[in-house]
Amino acid sequence: MSSPHETRRVFLKKSAAATTFLAVADFATFATDPAVSVKTNSSDSRPWYRRALRWGQVNINERDPQRYDIPWWREYWKRTGTQGVVINAGGIVAYYPSKFPLHYRAAGLGDRDLYGELAQAAHKDGLAVFARMDSNRVHEDFFHAHPDWMARDASGEPYRDTGLYVTCVNSPYYDDYIPSVLREIIERSHPEGFADNNWNGLDQRSICFCENCQRKFHDKTGQSIPRARNWDDPVFRQWIQWNYERRLEVWDLFNRVTHEVGGPDCLWAGMIGGVVSAQCQRFRDCRALCERGEIMMLDEQVRVNETGFQHNGEVGKLIHGLLGWDKVVPESMAQYQGGRPNFRLTAKPEPEVRLWMLDGFAGGIQPWWHILGAYGMDRRLYKTAGPLLRWHAENQEYLVNRRPIATVGVVWSQQNQDYHGRDNPEEIGEHPRRGWVNALTRARIPYLPVHADNITRDADKLSVLILPDLAAMSASQIEAVKKFVARGGSLIATGDTSRCNEWRARHQRATLAARFRRHSGTVANAAQLSATHAAIARPHCRAARRQRAACNWRTPSRPEKL
Repeated sequence: MSSPHETRRVFLKKSAAATTFLAVADFATFATDPAVSVKTNSSDSRPWYRRALRWGQVNINERDPQRYDIPWWREYWKRTGTQGVVINAGGIVAYYPSKFPLHYRAAGLGDRDLYGELAQAAHKDGLAVFARMDSNRVHEDFFHAHPDWMARDASGEPYRDTGLYVTCVNSPYYDDYIPSVLREIIERSHPEGFADNNWNGLDQRSICFCENCQRKFHDKTGQSIPRARNWDDPVFRQWIQWNYERRLEVWDLFNRVTHEVGGPDCLWAGMIGGVVSAQCQRFRDCRALCERGEIMMLDEQVRVNETGFQHNGEVGKLIHGLLGWDKVVPESMAQYQGGRPNFRLTAKPEPEVRLWMLDGFAGGIQPWWHILGAYGMDRRLYKTAGPLLRWHAENQEYLVNRRPIATVGVVWSQQNQDYHGRDNPEEIGEHPRRGWVNALTRARIPYLPVHADNITRDADKLSVLILPDLAAMSASQIEAVKKFVARGGSLIATGDTSRCNEWRARHQRATLAARFRRHSGTVANAAQLSATHAAIARPHCRAARRQRAACNWRTPSRPEKL
């Protein structure tokens, strides 16, 4: 364990040495650490969701009830220093003998309570337990019993996915059935909370015309559900907003149920991802969800070529900027091949896993190893997580509850992704922001993601705001930017920034144009940015470099968080 009185320079040197060591370390050398216990550590009065920092998951399949070696996995939890486990419970497939006849049991489960056995073992070992749900699809017998609970296309046909029937987020399946399943699981095994990687129902690309949706949308708006995607249609925009609101209602409902049955610290935490455009597609309002969250479970498992390793640190900063830097953000980190195509029973190369996880640590993310199936023939799957989690445990005082020092903010919003990005949010909404993030990262300039609705809250710590093609801006967001500039802050904007209102109705001129003394069709294209804003950016970039150098080399008078 690093001494709390070490300088940052010493810690950085030790970190570099540890990273080199992790490349060759044998995971079997890490012994059980009694300090990992979350449930039984009475000396720490914080709630469990502040103390469970290292997570693990075996994503159970239907063959596992007959081959799950629980003693072996309990030893693996200890060797890896795992403090919380995510265990498949119910939804599409039940891994316990549910009292609900339509709750499909895993093949070979019989009357065995595999989920309950694992939850009990984890609790005995002092681990927190998240019961994993998958609440969006059902089998055919369920469909025939409740056809009115299914999502339907414009012709009335049910939506299907992987051969199963997709349930409607506005049906009693979400209002009544899933809450009943949550109650049953809590009463049987008392988990600390629930996770669900697919809780949001149909995504934005599919419109549901079931009777539940038609009735509820008309009651809310007085309109019929739009027959086609048309962002210029105000009814379609109402439909988009209505869907976002419904997902928040589901999140709140499930948390009310877990609090009522399991107590105030029993949480339904769902899951979200770190790519904003993908969360838009699923109607997940990251800001609103994080405002409700005590812990946020991230489903951002692998690196893709378009974003690189640095994306994981970016995700950590983005989510912490919404959730708070004092809260925990575990991320599902695949130990298996997740490329294109993916080979999910094959171990991912150790350097790939290590660099992805370490970059997540740098962004304030907590580790959560993820393995598919309780028995794998590729034994390399089990060797990578242990050294990384042990290193995290030894240095957790530097990796948790940190405060950023950056003075540059990169502004973003889902509103802009939706109404400016429209049917191409990745290219129009995501790429401009990603370009700035990559440029700042490669220039080693510290920055923070800043949500457009949080500018007033966050900008007093910043000296520069970057608005990358933030075309769709509300009046309050624009006013917050103006106040930031009036206080002496510097501003960089590209593309159509402030050219439209929040619904992308274009103004006659960009509403921030006066701040740049420009009144052309856009605030600043690439050439204008270079000529007009380089003088603004340079001094603050130099200041950021000086600040970074000072933080890297000074000897602190008290322990300093990285």
